[in-house]
Amino acid sequence: MSIAFSLLIALLVATPAALFISYIFAQHALYLLTAIMLASVATAASPADIIAAATFRRFAWAALFPIAWMMIQIVPLPIESLTSPIWPTAAVALNDPSLASRISIDPGSTLRSLTWYLAVLSLIISTILLARDRNRAEVLLLTLTGAATFIALESLAGQIEFLATALPDIGRSNSHSFAVAAVIAALGNSATIAMAMERHSSRAGAIRPLSTPLLFRIALGVTGIVVSLASLAALGQRVLLGLTGFGFAIMLFVATARRLGFRPWPSAILAAVLIAMTAVATLSLARSTPLVDLLSFVISDDQASLAVARRALSDSSWTGSGVGTFARLARIYQDYGVGSALAAPSTAALVAIEWGRVAIPVLAGFTLQLFLFALRGAVGRGRDSFFASATAAIVVVVLCGSFVDGSLLNPTAQIMLAAAIGLGLAQSTGRTSSI
Repeated sequence: MSIAFSLLIALLVATPAALFISYIFAQHALYLLTAIMLASVATAASPADIIAAATFRRFAWAALFPIAWMMIQIVPLPIESLTSPIWPTAAVALNDPSLASRISIDPGSTLRSLTWYLAVLSLIISTILLARDRNRAEVLLLTLTGAATFIALESLAGQIEFLATALPDIGRSNSHSFAVAAVIAALGNSATIAMAMERHSSRAGAIRPLSTPLLFRIALGVTGIVVSLASLAALGQRVLLGLTGFGFAIMLFVATARRLGFRPWPSAILAAVLIAMTAVATLSLARSTPLVDLLSFVISDDQASLAVARRALSDSSWTGSGVGTFARLARIYQDYGVGSALAAPSTAALVAIEWGRVAIPVLAGFTLQLFLFALRGAVGRGRDSFFASATAAIVVVVLCGSFVDGSLLNPTAQIMLAAAIGLGLAQSTGRTSSI
C-alpha cells in the first residue's frame, strides 16, 4: 500500500495548485490516481483490512443512492410523468418519436458527473483502508491540514491588491470557491493541536512539562487557525465563521465527553438533539422564506445567480433536471446580455434543481448518519479521538454551509472533503474503541 499512500499524499499536496491548472486536467488526473490507488489497495489488503472495511457496510445505501439516482436520470424511462418536459417537446418539434424520455436534460453531463462521483467514492474507500494505520493517519492529517491552510492563505493573499494584480490566478481565489478549504483548515489545525498534546502527555500515562517541539506545533496550529478564520472573514463568510465556531464546539464536546467518561451512543444522541434544536430554531425564522432563498440561506451578492436559480427551481420537477446540468439551465434562464454562465448561489439550491427536491432530505439524512457515526467513534476512541471528532465537525459544518454558498461544488473542495471523510471513518473504530 506504500504506492497508494504516496499517491494520496501527492494528490493532497497538489490540491493548492488547482488555482493554476485547468479543471479538465485535474479531473483526469484524479481518475488515474484513484484507479491506481484502488488497485494497489485491493491487491495489498490484508484479511484484517477486509474485516474492518465490512464495518462500513452501513453506509452502502448512502454510497449507492447517488449512483442509482444518476443512472435513473440518464436511462430512458417509460413513465412520462417522471421525465423532463424537454424530451416530449423536442420529439414533437423534430417530428421524431424515437427521442428517448429521460429526466436529465443533458445525459452526457450527468454521465460525466457519475464518473466524477465514482472517482471521489474510490478516493474515500482508498483513504479508509490506507488510514487505518495510526502513523499513516497522522501523516495524512498533517498533509490535508497543510494543503487546506495553504489554500486559505492563497485566498487571503488574493485580497491584497498588489498580489491580485501581479498574479491574476491568485486573484481568482478572491471568490467563495475555497471557503470549504478554509473550514477544513481551521478544524484540521485544531485536530493537529489536539494530536500534539495527546502524543506529548499520554506516553506511558505520564504528564511531562511543555517542550519546545510541542510549543512549536501548537504555534503552527494556532497560526493555521488564524489564517483560516481570516480568510473566511476576508471573503465575507460571516455565517461560515459562526458555523466553524460550532465545529470547534463539537470537538470540545467530544473532548469533554471523553474526559467525563460518557458513553458513545448517549453522547451522540445528545449532540444530535442539540443540533436539531438549533436547526429548528433557525428554520422557524425562515418559515415565510421562498424555497430557493431558504436553500441559499444568505442572500447572494450576485442577485443574477439567485434570480436564475429561482426561475429554474420554479420550473423543475421533483425529479430534477439532471446532475451536472445547471450550467445549461443557467444559459436558458439568465437575462439577455449576460456574457458568461452563472454559478449556483448555494450547493443546496443546485442539488434541489439538478437532483430534485426529494434528494435534499435524503442526502442530508445520509450526511447526518455519517456525522453520528464519526461522533460516536470519537467519543469511544482513546487518544486518537481527534481524527473522528475533526471529521464529525467538518461534516456538520459543510452540511450547514451548503445552504450558505456553493464552495462545495469546487472539485478541490470535494477532494479534500473526501480525504477528511475517509480519514475520520478509518479512525472511528479500533482497539481502543468501544463501538
